[in-house]
Amino acid sequence: MHYDVIIIGAGPAGSAAATALARQGRSVLLLEKAAHPRHKSCGGGLSARLLPYLDADLKEIVEREVRKVVFLLRKKEVSGSSAEPVAYLVRRDRFDAYLAEKARKAGAEIVENCPVRDWRETPEGVEVQSRRGPDTASFLMGADGAAGRVARKLHPDWKKHLAFALETEVPLRNKEEAVWIDLAVPRGYGWIFPKENGAAIGVADFKGKVPKPQALYSDFLGRHPLSSEAGSVPPNGCTIPIYRSAAPPLVKGRVLLIGDAGGLVDPLFGEGIFYAVRSGQMAAEAIGAAFAGRGEATSYDRAVRETFYPDFERAARMAKWIYAFPGLYLEAIRLHPGAVDLYLGILRGERTYCQFWKEVQWAFVRKFIPFKNTAG
Repeated sequence: MHYDVIIIGAGPAGSAAATALARQGRSVLLLEKAAHPRHKSCGGGLSARLLPYLDADLKEIVEREVRKVVFLLRKKEVSGSSAEPVAYLVRRDRFDAYLAEKARKAGAEIVENCPVRDWRETPEGVEVQSRRGPDTASFLMGADGAAGRVARKLHPDWKKHLAFALETEVPLRNKEEAVWIDLAVPRGYGWIFPKENGAAIGVADFKGKVPKPQALYSDFLGRHPLSSEAGSVPPNGCTIPIYRSAAPPLVKGRVLLIGDAGGLVDPLFGEGIFYAVRSGQMAAEAIGAAFAGRGEATSYDRAVRETFYPDFERAARMAKWIYAFPGLYLEAIRLHPGAVDLYLGILRGERTYCQFWKEVQWAFVRKFIPFKNTAG
C-alpha cells in the first residue's frame, strides 16, 4: 500500500511526527518492532519547555512535578529551587504509549510487533520491507533509535558518540520530591528521579565505552541512601547518542532522520525526549511544506542546525568542563547560586544554553567591575 509518509519507530520522535502529519491530513504508516506499552531504559524526565508542544492531557500521566534539583558530590550538596515546575517525571512505557495513541487518534496507521527488514529509495519515493510485506511512500522517516537501521544505511560511515547508561525503576519507602544529580560518577553522572510509587535510578558515562559499567552503578548505589532499595533490582543497559559534532545531513533524498536516529541528544545531561518530539514535529512541518509546494524537505535539516546545534555546541563545552572538574563546578554554583536559577530557566524554556552562558558571563563581570555603579 502507498502512503504519504512511512515512519520507522514509534518512540517519542516517531509518534510526534505521525501525529503532526496525520493532523495535516497526510496518510501515515507508523511501524514499531515491539508493542506498546513496552519498557524503555530512561529516567523519564520531561523538561517543562516541552509541554507547550504536546496536548494538555499529558499531565494526566505525569507522576511527579520537579521544582528542586540537588547536585551532589560525595558529602557536598548544592540545590536549586523554582516556584514553577522545571520538569515533569513520567514512566516511559506509559508516556510512549500515550504518544502512540495520539498518533492513532489523529489518523495514523500504527502496526506493532512489525520489525523492518530493509528499505530502498525508488523513483517515486521509498519502499519498505517489513514483517507485513512491502509498503511504499513518498517519504521515509527514521525514528528507530541510536543504532537504527535507517541511519546506518543512509550514512554507513557515520560514527555516533554513544554514551552508556544503566538504569532501573525501584520502589521507595519515602516520598522524595527532589531530583538528585550525583557528579561523583566518573565522566558522567548518576541520577535519582522520583516517581509516584518509586524512582528511576541510574548512571551514565558520557565518554563512551565503559569497561566495568556495573561497578559504576554499584558505587553509586552505595553512596546514596535513597538508592538502598535498588540493589536487588537488576539494571537495564542502553546507549545514548550524545551530540559531539554536527551530523551528516539529516535529510537525504526522500529520507529524514529524527530523534535519537539523528543524534539529537543534549550533551550536558543527556536529555533526548524534548529534541525527539520537536525534531519529529519539525520534520513533519518540512514534509507538509514540501507536499504543499511551499518548500523542500531539506528545510528540516537547516532548521535543526539553526535551532539545536548552537545550543548543543555550548552545552558540549560546559559538559567537558563540568565532568572534568566536578568539584570546581559544585563550588562555583555554591558561591553563585544564581547560576543554578539561570540553568533552571533553560528547562522552563525561558532561555537557551547560549543565552544562559552570556548571562552567566555578564553576572560574573558585574560582580568584579569596581566602577559598576558609576554613571556613563
